[in-house]
Amino acid sequence: MTKCSPLALLAVLLSLGTPANHAACLVHTGAAPMSDTDQGPPPFDYEHNLLGDWFGLRNTLLDHGVDITGSYVAEPAGNPVGGTRHSFTYLHNIGFGIALDLEKIAGIPGTTFTVTGSQRSGSGLTQESIGNAISVQQIYGGGQTIRLVQMRFDHILFDGRFALSYGRLTTTADFLSSPLYCQFVTNGICGQPTAPFFNMPNGLTAYPAGYWGALGRIQITPDTYFKAGVYDADVNSGDAFHGTNFGFGSNGALYIGEAGYKSDHAAGGMPGRYSFGGYYSTGHFPDVAQDAFMTNLFISGLPGKEHSGQDGFYLIVEQMLLRNGYNPKTGLTGFVTFVVSPDESKSPMPYYMNGGLIDEGLIPGRPNDKTSLGFYAAWFSHDLRDAEREAGLSSQSVETDIELNHQIQFTPYFYLRPNIQYIIKPNGLVTIQNALVLGVEAGVTF
Repeated sequence: MTKCSPLALLAVLLSLGTPANHAACLVHTGAAPMSDTDQGPPPFDYEHNLLGDWFGLRNTLLDHGVDITGSYVAEPAGNPVGGTRHSFTYLHNIGFGIALDLEKIAGIPGTTFTVTGSQRSGSGLTQESIGNAISVQQIYGGGQTIRLVQMRFDHILFDGRFALSYGRLTTTADFLSSPLYCQFVTNGICGQPTAPFFNMPNGLTAYPAGYWGALGRIQITPDTYFKAGVYDADVNSGDAFHGTNFGFGSNGALYIGEAGYKSDHAAGGMPGRYSFGGYYSTGHFPDVAQDAFMTNLFISGLPGKEHSGQDGFYLIVEQMLLRNGYNPKTGLTGFVTFVVSPDESKSPMPYYMNGGLIDEGLIPGRPNDKTSLGFYAAWFSHDLRDAEREAGLSSQSVETDIELNHQIQFTPYFYLRPNIQYIIKPNGLVTIQNALVLGVEAGVTF
């Protein structure tokens, strides 16, 4: 029985957004353990990393518990049709991180300390030219600057059955997430459903922002898990000084939990995941339609009256639908997500749905390419809509985006993802022309 290292388990936890499957990291081989001379290829090489192994230094550092990573993603895009005007924008994200295996470094079993950062530049097409609610480029946001993202301790206990994390965390790195989402470019799918960010302004974090929090994950059985977390619910408290303001906010706490089933032998004997979660914030949030004097805020111009607390629920379903005959690990996979925050007086976006299909190896001779078709639909609050009508304004109904893309995997470390998006009723308004977006995402792993 071969155990995964704390760094390997941590990679599973962070990349999947779900607890590590115990069966995946405790491999029953039925064979003798590998000898020191039969360890396979080194983790870093020029085939999988643009900068290779740094003449052996990178693998030596990893052997001593130091894992250094980096990536570059760019998303140039333009809207030749629709929006408020036509233009082209470029933006990029440079990600960097270091993970320290404290078992190797300091003899602390199953413990990893991770620091990640981000540098963003450029302007967003949504903000510059389209006027829709949800960005068509998922790497726009977080100040378009350099900032600390996460600074966290992770403890893997009881052979991977329990995990504890705490520090400067990003909520949607651990909840309300899927490894399938970022096969898309729109922020309506990658990296998480966006409705909670409208319903809890400054109360929830996503990459590249992080703030104080803690969570625990329990692997109940090899296929079922439960996890729960608590976070500082005042995002603005950590935004100053490029994410290095380590004070606590003054807008309550966010509590979130998720239970799920994840198996390689779900429906039809194929991989699937089914997760249900809920969250509650103790903070204060503005009414979408009325001010403190119970009059229409669009007429008075005053801020919305304050409500105490906000809650919501979500369901994530992922399922492989078809296998490729030449490689049963690849094929067609579908997903759908529902998010509900039912109180429409304080939830400008109470109902949200996204979904998609991803086919790996669709084109003969291109087994590592992925073709994806997805959408999101964001419903605006009836209370908001009625107040806008009463004030003589155009009312917001539903914003929808449909995206088709194809990821060309040139090497394991470099890909291009040309994409087409079509936004229907940007910002839920008929007064903004439906927009066609043409773009490409380029990604490099250093």
